[in-house]
Amino acid sequence: MQGAGGRGVALRGRMNGQLDFDVIVAGAGAAGAAAAYHLAQAGLRVVVIDKAPLPRYKACGGAIPRPALKPFPFSFGPVILAAPTAVRFTFPGLPEVEVPLPDRPVVLVRRSQFDSFLLDRSQAEVLAGVAVRGVIEDADRVQVEAGERTFTARYLVGADGAVSAVARALGLRRRRQPGGAVEAEVPLGGDPGLREGYGNRALFALGVIPWGYAWVFPRGDHLSVGVCRLRPGRVDLRRALGQEASRLGISLDGVPIHGHPLPGYRAASWPWRQGQAQEKLATRRCLLVGDAAGLVDPLLGEGIRYALTSGRLAAEAILNGDLSGYERSVWREIGHSLATASLAASLFYRLPRLSYRLGVRNPATVRQFVDLLTEKVSYVGIGRRLIVTTIRWMLGRGD
Repeated sequence: MQGAGGRGVALRGRMNGQLDFDVIVAGAGAAGAAAAYHLAQAGLRVVVIDKAPLPRYKACGGAIPRPALKPFPFSFGPVILAAPTAVRFTFPGLPEVEVPLPDRPVVLVRRSQFDSFLLDRSQAEVLAGVAVRGVIEDADRVQVEAGERTFTARYLVGADGAVSAVARALGLRRRRQPGGAVEAEVPLGGDPGLREGYGNRALFALGVIPWGYAWVFPRGDHLSVGVCRLRPGRVDLRRALGQEASRLGISLDGVPIHGHPLPGYRAASWPWRQGQAQEKLATRRCLLVGDAAGLVDPLLGEGIRYALTSGRLAAEAILNGDLSGYERSVWREIGHSLATASLAASLFYRLPRLSYRLGVRNPATVRQFVDLLTEKVSYVGIGRRLIVTTIRWMLGRGD
């Protein structure tokens, strides 16, 4: 059986109860690749199993704050396609807002390239094109049925997306209610208008879909053009994408459109009170990371940075030999901030026009947005600081 990058899966014998691997990672996306990297670099025997042939396309804007890449001791330069100098916000009937991005704090990637680039550097073994069919958790091991084989390991990392088979097999995150996103990758070609308008700028078109937005992100010689809805509901996302692309002067003729579910983070307590994930993310020997754990920004739909962080946290828990603190670590480094983002999303998407006028057009909010991208501040910090700065701005005392 062959894996990605030409690596084969070398099955170990099970004489005297020997396990095939130390860790099985189900899913070769950003979260799974990050977990595999940290675990394999620590000397553990790791296999990554993915149901799709690799590399595989994922509908995703591909925006990553640069600080999210710092934990890795190598450059992602070969797979970075663009770094916008500004971000534009639009809302029907209201003036556009453009925000400079000093030092280009966000990079744009194509997920098929980015995920494979990280996975290749993990040196983990890879089994692609094989779906996980079942999971049995025993006192001293995990058994994973994949394809026609059963693999054993000390631990399992569920990184298999918003409709995770691992989560379903373990009875975790039963209240999943994903939204969705659709995306097309449009060649820039020789169109000077597209290059001028979008070649170095990211665009968020707000107010074009309930509980969501459209985006246009530069990716080298292509544009990522998409629409996302951050809550479940009956909305024709493909139609919305076509309408918004047409309004923006972007042709989707002959361009494949890809879609995927978009999970939302759920928190047990308000962000100013100590808490943890509402739905369990771990058992004694299994962990959920990334989209499988619902770690997606409920305001922006961003998930790559949280996928990378949760992959690292999962690896740390496994290396410590104790998964009991994993959910607390996720809450501390990710969940607390996303719970605050959930409150912000509830306000913004219920009152989008007012929120755009008082929020996006507020210079204080703009500064906080840039700080969020550079990870100088979390949503928790933004909430505290914006209360004061917004009041000052509305009273004409701010800048």
